[in-house]
Amino acid sequence: MTKIILHLGAHRTASTHVQGVLGKNIALLAEAGIAAPSQDNVKLALTKPLGARIPSVRAGFRQLKISDALETVVISDENLLGFLNSIFSHGEFYPDTARRLAKLKAMLPVDPVKIVVAIRPYESFFASAYGRWLAPERIVLPRETLATLVLGLKRGWGNVLADIAEAFPECELLISEYSPDPRFGPAQLSAILGPLADELFYNPDYRWNRSMSARQTMLYEQAVAAGDTDVANDIRTWKRFNQPNLLDGFWDEATRTALQNRYARDRTAIIERFPAFVTAQSFEGQDAR
Repeated sequence: MTKIILHLGAHRTASTHVQGVLGKNIALLAEAGIAAPSQDNVKLALTKPLGARIPSVRAGFRQLKISDALETVVISDENLLGFLNSIFSHGEFYPDTARRLAKLKAMLPVDPVKIVVAIRPYESFFASAYGRWLAPERIVLPRETLATLVLGLKRGWGNVLADIAEAFPECELLISEYSPDPRFGPAQLSAILGPLADELFYNPDYRWNRSMSARQTMLYEQAVAAGDTDVANDIRTWKRFNQPNLLDGFWDEATRTALQNRYARDRTAIIERFPAFVTAQSFEGQDAR
């Protein structure tokens, strides 16, 4: 019988890194009896149909075309939870997770045996997400508007995790807290694959998909306000190596404190409900992404 392992991200928690490593180790995983469909295939077969009104039962999973010789399937796509941009376009935090997971459950031949998901402190999560949101076709939100938006969100990580647990009550749910340390990505792969993760090939020069720094974001906003589209696009391409920390100057002190306090409350409630929650380690000298 097929065993399914779901990696649900969430967004801005090194999920791109996880998917990249899985993609580079298809042959090794297959030798161990594990299939890891590409994210493009997962999107076509599962994620996209979640938005359809009446997806065909199990038809999506069959489209992954998993070999019968492979007993375990690792499915990784943070968009199965919902889309990150809904935060800024509609002022909602993963509003459709319960509905999407109910549809996903109907599309899978069996419930997953394990779900791996990471959460991230709100102060860096929203800053990182906003850096990814900014693009020429999207409006720049005044920082005060952005602060009001994120502080007014009714849902949080606790709601998302509760939706996952309700959809798959018998599944092993492994929850970790994001760390900016480069070892966090490999740790996520260990949660997914166990000891086999130690045998995977890792590109030592790879740095996962990083958002703009606070200074980059400010310069981008200024360029857009001045109508300098070419300059704004160039700023988005800068690599953030050796640039200031993501959070330096991003939030005013009151907003940052409010986000920290909300995360602390939510984190406490999550630990009480999910005792297996793995908290982040502290690594000196690492900046947030």
